[in-house]
Amino acid sequence: MDSQLYLVVNQIQCLGQQVSKRLAEKGNVVVYLDDDEQEGYRLAAEEPRIRYRYCQPRDEDMILSEVEWTQRCVSSIDGIVAVVSAAEVQGIRMPLEDHSLFSSVVLKESVQTLPLTYVIVSNDDTQTESLKAIHLALCAQSHLYEKPSALRVNYVVISTKADEKLMESSVFSDISTDVSNLIHYLTSSHARAIYRQAFYIENLRDK
Repeated sequence: MDSQLYLVVNQIQCLGQQVSKRLAEKGNVVVYLDDDEQEGYRLAAEEPRIRYRYCQPRDEDMILSEVEWTQRCVSSIDGIVAVVSAAEVQGIRMPLEDHSLFSSVVLKESVQTLPLTYVIVSNDDTQTESLKAIHLALCAQSHLYEKPSALRVNYVVISTKADEKLMESSVFSDISTDVSNLIHYLTSSHARAIYRQAFYIENLRDK
């Protein structure tokens, strides 16, 4: 696989960290955005391909500033990953792409559409059914959009609860690996035609 530069906006700390590490282990560079400085610098110390930047993951203006910083000081961004909770998905409207300035800023130095992958997960076991509903709603709307003009958006919905107890488990490790592999594929040249597709990853070991 070719090396890529990813910007990871993390709201779900343990999952965002694991996915960032998996992406970096593949030889990619990751700019990791989170508001927990201790965890962010610890992650960067563990994996030299990860650069930590302090950022409030729900503050879109701060995220835009970090996008500009990354493109100016590191390199052109190959893909953005937004790890969000189901609670952030309101009416299937996604936080970043709704920002009026986001597309224009991210495309300043990009020739083609920029992949934006949402990883949607719950911290609450009771939300499994709502996650399935979100996945079905995303699938239903996938054919309603025209071709992307700036962002090529796809979604990964994960059924497993993302908490600290699972962080070191083999199940969570497998899921993080699967998610990072899928993200890497969605940002590759082979996936240029994949747009507004929703992928559902379920923890079958709980069945």
